[in-house]
Amino acid sequence: MAIQTGEAYDQAESLTKALRAAIKAVPGWSLAEGDYALEVLTLSLKCSDVPDAACQSRIADQIKADRFIWGNLTQKGNLVTGQLHLWSRGQGTTSTPIEYSANLTEANDEALRRVATDSIQALTGGPPKGAIHIKAGAISGQVFIDGQPVGALTNGEGTFPVAAGKHRVLVKATGYFDAEATVDAKATGAADVVLTPVPSNTSEPLNWRRIGGFVGIGGGVALGAVGLVSVFQVNGTRNNEAVQDYRGTVQGNLCESARNGTTGHTREAEVAQNCDKARTFEIMQAIFFPLAAVSAGAGVYLLATSGDSADTSGTGWTFQPSVGLESGSMSATYRW
Repeated sequence: MAIQTGEAYDQAESLTKALRAAIKAVPGWSLAEGDYALEVLTLSLKCSDVPDAACQSRIADQIKADRFIWGNLTQKGNLVTGQLHLWSRGQGTTSTPIEYSANLTEANDEALRRVATDSIQALTGGPPKGAIHIKAGAISGQVFIDGQPVGALTNGEGTFPVAAGKHRVLVKATGYFDAEATVDAKATGAADVVLTPVPSNTSEPLNWRRIGGFVGIGGGVALGAVGLVSVFQVNGTRNNEAVQDYRGTVQGNLCESARNGTTGHTREAEVAQNCDKARTFEIMQAIFFPLAAVSAGAGVYLLATSGDSADTSGTGWTFQPSVGLESGSMSATYRW
């Protein structure tokens, strides 16, 4: 930074200090080491008092900088006037006029600090612009930077200009949880941030094994209930008054005797009818208890292999009762 003047030396010195402080206060800008006098630089490089574009480029090469601020001040009565310039390599020169009271000769004066701050804002546009390049899979999400919407991703990518400094990036997309990150953008290029979108749709295709498992177990319970009703029916027949009365008058199979009518008992026909009824329910037991066991076993197996529950198809006993008019039985099966 170099300010040239032929008469307002105190003002030029205080303005230079105020400009330095103003630059340091802007996020993203900093000052390089070194203190240069514009008069010395223009003389050494054989430039005019107001250096042209070619001379400004040579000054930048001399001080090894990509940008520098320079200016000229003159005093007119109680005012200091002039122009400040920002030269940037590859972009040329930006200029802004300056005018303030000649009484402002202290760099810490609030009024002079405002002049310096406004001048730096006019020359630089504020904090240097950087960019954030976002990669988020292949989604077409909306991008928010520091809480403000800035655009959308195309095929999961997008580049968005921002001021240099730290920023909070948030991507919202239908069917995905919000993805966010904090990134430090630089003025020298685009800062990359990679986000991994996580699907929010937790619905899964129907688990037919699980459904079949519950249907199988439910069917087993229903079939077992029919078998149990058959047991009660046979039991009721065994306890029938006519059957009990007839049982004491015959030897051997009372049902065969009742059907053959060999005893002449007055209730033989009723006993034979009860025997036929009991036989029907014995057949139902023989059918429905095995079906219940098969259905429930298949249901347990399907549940165990559905991936939604622990394996409950381990070893164990299966019991199948059977009750008849003459006798009862219980079969047991062990599975391993």
